[in-house]
Amino acid sequence: MGKIKILSENVSNRIAAGEVIERPFSVVKELVENSIDAKATQINVNVVNGGRDLIQVIDNGKGMSEDDAQLAFERHATSKIRNEDDIIHVNTLGFRGEAIPSIASVSNFTLITKTEAEDTATEIIYDSGKLITVRQTSATTGTQITVKKLFVNVPARRKFLKTEPVEFKHILNYMHYQSVLYPKISFKLTHNGRERFNYPAVETIDQRLLDIFGSSFGNIDFLRIEKAWNSIKMNAYIELIENTEKRVENIKYLFINGRYINDKTVFAAMRSALEPFLKKYSYFQSGNLPMYIIFLEIDPEMVDVNVHPAKLEIRFRENQLVYQFVRQTIIDAINQYEKDKYEVVKQKVATTNPESPITSFEKQIINKTINRDYMVRKEELIKKPLIDAENRIERGEEHIIYQSPAYFESPKQDQLLNNDQAASNSNLTIVKKPLPLGIYGTIFDNIDEYSNLWQVNFLYIFMQDETGIYVIDQHAAHERIIYEKMIRRMQGETAIRQRLLFPIVIDLPHYLAESIFSLIEENIHVFEQIGFNIKTFSQNSIVIDEIPTELEGWDGGDIFIDLIKQLQEEFSELEDFRDSLAKSMACKAAVKAGKRLQKREMVVLIKELYTCKEPFYCPHGRPLIIKIEYTELEKRFKRI
Repeated sequence: MGKIKILSENVSNRIAAGEVIERPFSVVKELVENSIDAKATQINVNVVNGGRDLIQVIDNGKGMSEDDAQLAFERHATSKIRNEDDIIHVNTLGFRGEAIPSIASVSNFTLITKTEAEDTATEIIYDSGKLITVRQTSATTGTQITVKKLFVNVPARRKFLKTEPVEFKHILNYMHYQSVLYPKISFKLTHNGRERFNYPAVETIDQRLLDIFGSSFGNIDFLRIEKAWNSIKMNAYIELIENTEKRVENIKYLFINGRYINDKTVFAAMRSALEPFLKKYSYFQSGNLPMYIIFLEIDPEMVDVNVHPAKLEIRFRENQLVYQFVRQTIIDAINQYEKDKYEVVKQKVATTNPESPITSFEKQIINKTINRDYMVRKEELIKKPLIDAENRIERGEEHIIYQSPAYFESPKQDQLLNNDQAASNSNLTIVKKPLPLGIYGTIFDNIDEYSNLWQVNFLYIFMQDETGIYVIDQHAAHERIIYEKMIRRMQGETAIRQRLLFPIVIDLPHYLAESIFSLIEENIHVFEQIGFNIKTFSQNSIVIDEIPTELEGWDGGDIFIDLIKQLQEEFSELEDFRDSLAKSMACKAAVKAGKRLQKREMVVLIKELYTCKEPFYCPHGRPLIIKIEYTELEKRFKRI
C-alpha cells in the first residue's frame, strides 16, 4: 500500500490555518477586510483578552444568502475571483477563500448573516472545524461573526501567543490603519468591555486624521503631494522640517491599494528623495525620516498580492518604475516647496514690518539659496578649463595629472571587515564575553594610568595597550551601563531622582491614550522603581514631576515622549515589560553619538562598563568593543 495519502479536509484546514491565522490579529484582519469588501459603512470589533477568548466583528454590509454562507466554509470558495485573469486584476482585499474555513477549524465559530432581499438571517455554528448547526434567525442586514477560544484545539499554537497587551496592540494598530485608509466607514473597537475608539464616517481623509490624532494635528505643516502618472497615483502628506513639536505617535504610514504595507522599494525611494534635503538643513538625525502618510494606487496588474498567505507582503512587477516615480515625485515637490518658501522669505526681507518674524529655518533657506547660486556661478567659471582638458584628451594629447599605484586602490566592499566572519579571518576581534577577561583585562585594570585616550568622530573611544588598539562605541557602552543599572533598580536598588521645578504635562492622541494609560497604570510601580513619578490627568494627559537622574537632557518632556515611542516598539516584540522599559531607558538616556567627551568622562564610562555583568554587548545584542591587533595593522601596511 502506498505511503502518500490525501489529507482529510479537517487536516487541510488546520494546515491552512497555520499559514493564514498566526495570532488574534490575523483573525481580525481577515474578518474586517471581508466586511470592507462587502461594502460595509459601519464595522464594530469587540475583543476580549487580546482576542484569545473572543473576537466579534459586526458589519452592515451586503450579507450572504444561506447557500453562499454555507459555501463560505469550503476551502477556496470565494466571490472575489472566477478565473486566472481575476487573480492578476484583483482589486479586493480578500480573494483566496481560505479565511473562514481556516478560522472555523481552530475555534468556536458562529456566523449570522442576512441580505437585504431576505426576510430572515442564516446562523451557522462550527466547533473546531465540525459543523454543529445551520438555522434561520432574526438579524439586521449585514454579517456578524463571533470567534471564541481561538486555537482551543491547537494548544501548541495557543501556548506561543504573547501576553494580552501585546496581542491587543497588534489588533489596535491594524484597526488604526484601517481607520486612516477608509474615512467613509465608521469604525468602533472595544476591548474587555471598554471602548478604545469610535470614529464616525466622514467625507475626507483630512477629517478622519483630525479625529484620530486630535486637533493639534491640524497645526502640523505638511507638504501635500498629489500626482498621477500612467497607472500609478500618489497622494502623500510629508512633515515639513519647520515643525518642532515632539509627538508620541510615530506617524510613518504607507498604504498601497488599500493595504498597510512595509515595502522596501518605496521606503528606499522616500529616503533617497528626502535625505539630501534634510541633511542640507541639519535635520537628519540618526537616520530618522519625518512623519509621512503615503497612499499609492497602482494598477493591480503591476502588483502581486498573492505572494503571502495573509497578504502581508506584495511584490511589484516593475520595481524600478515604482521607485523612480515615488522618488522623483517627492524631489519635485520638495524643490517647488523650497522655491515657494524662498519667494515668501524674500517678501519678508523686503518688508519693513512683516506680519511674522523670519524663522531660523527661513534664514537657512536664504543662506542655502545664496550659497547655491554662488556655487553655480563658481562652477561656470571653472567649467571652461575642464572642457579644454577634455578636448585635449579627445585629440589624443597626453594630460595625466595624477595616477595612483594599483596597491593604493580602495578595497572592494566584499573585502572590508564588516562582519563576524570577516573578523574571524583577521586579527580584528569583536570582544565577546566567552573570551577570557584577562586578555582584555589590562585595559580596564590600568584605566587611570592611560593618557592616550582619544575620541574619534565624537562616537568612538580609542585606546591602546601593548598588544593592540581598542575601539569602544560610546553610545552602546553607555546603553549597557544604564540598562544594567535599571535592572538593578527593579530588583530593589534605590533610584536616584530629580524633582522638576515645573511638572510636565504630556497630551496623548485619543487612539493611543487608552493603551498608554493602561501600560503605565499596570506597571506604575516599575516606573517608580527606576525613578519616575507619573500621574494620569483627565482622559488624554500624563503629568510627570520626578525623573531619573540619568535623563540629563530632559528637554521639556520630549525625551519621555521618545521613551514611550521606544517602549511601544520594544514591548510589541517582547513579553517582559521590565526588560523593555530598561532597554528603552538605556537607549534614550545614553550619551549620544556626536557628543564630545572629556578624558575624565571617557575614563568614568570605561570604568563603569567594566563593572557590568555583560560588558561586551549593548542591550540589543550589538558588539560595543572591538580590538585591532598590531599584527593586523602591520599586515595591512605590508610590513609582514
